[in-house]
Amino acid sequence: MRGIKLSLVTIVALMVILLALAGCGRKGLINVNGDKLAKDEFYARLERVPVQTVKGGKNVTVPAGQYVVEQMITERLLTQLAEKEGVASTDTQLNRKLNYLKKNGNFSAQLRQMGVTEQEWKRQMSLQQSVINLITKDTKVTDAELKNAYDRQIKKVPSPFVRPEACHIAVIISASQEKIQKAYKLLEDGQDFGSVALQLSEDKNTAPYQGRVGWLSMDMKVVPMPIRTAAFACPVGKYTKPFHVKDGNDNAWVILRVDQKRRKLVQKFADVKELIREEIALTKADKTPFNKQLQQFIAKSKIVVNAERYSKVPEMLKKNASMPTNIPAAPKPTPAR
Repeated sequence: MRGIKLSLVTIVALMVILLALAGCGRKGLINVNGDKLAKDEFYARLERVPVQTVKGGKNVTVPAGQYVVEQMITERLLTQLAEKEGVASTDTQLNRKLNYLKKNGNFSAQLRQMGVTEQEWKRQMSLQQSVINLITKDTKVTDAELKNAYDRQIKKVPSPFVRPEACHIAVIISASQEKIQKAYKLLEDGQDFGSVALQLSEDKNTAPYQGRVGWLSMDMKVVPMPIRTAAFACPVGKYTKPFHVKDGNDNAWVILRVDQKRRKLVQKFADVKELIREEIALTKADKTPFNKQLQQFIAKSKIVVNAERYSKVPEMLKKNASMPTNIPAAPKPTPAR
């Protein structure tokens, strides 16, 4: 059985496209100088687009249509097995993770970057949670193990349970003092910071995004200290005068704007206890019973695909049934920035 690599961004993108095309009708999907290109042709080509996935522990390429069919069948089988065993994901579990992620980062921005909605994220996480529940259902974790793990993690720098005080900043950077002074004059004359950054900033990573850098904390040593110091000294909504930064290989003039500031946040043990329990349980769990259980469930399942080109997919799944090589894991706590 192909390793479960939940590329739901790919799946969702395909589904959104197909739904959007449903209304094309007789007009055709594309019209080039009066020549109509039918949506059926688009569907046919879309189904053949190569997608990289994992089968039998090896990277392989399959047509997108086959990939989506296999993915949908696999997801439904795992969900049904979890329901049969009484360990389907719960709203409590999903909301616990959702709240953790929202507290520890810009979750909405991450969803936009992934191209999925919060509802789709919940659907994806529900499936992942069901798999985790199946694997860990007989694994015990003591309260002492939980507390020891929390105490170790809270002392780390950075810690996955500590979101440091931070500033959300934008910058204009130039190697030329003359150019940075020109930028400063434009700002003083009332021009928008983002527009000036687009015009004059020489930093390729931030200039295309109107100078936006993101969240910056004092422990981010990859950012020169003069920039960190200036950010925390600057009031929200204001920008600095041009200042020179010479730090190792960094030698430039900078204007910095602070858009937001946030306080330090420490996650209490009670807030992350169940996340820690799940992570430890996944580490301790014997996955062999789940593997056998999944094989047996697939073998007994009645799977029919009413499309000739994909009719052999169920047979392939049954023949190659094994434990997925990429089990969806719980969101591992990462340092909140």
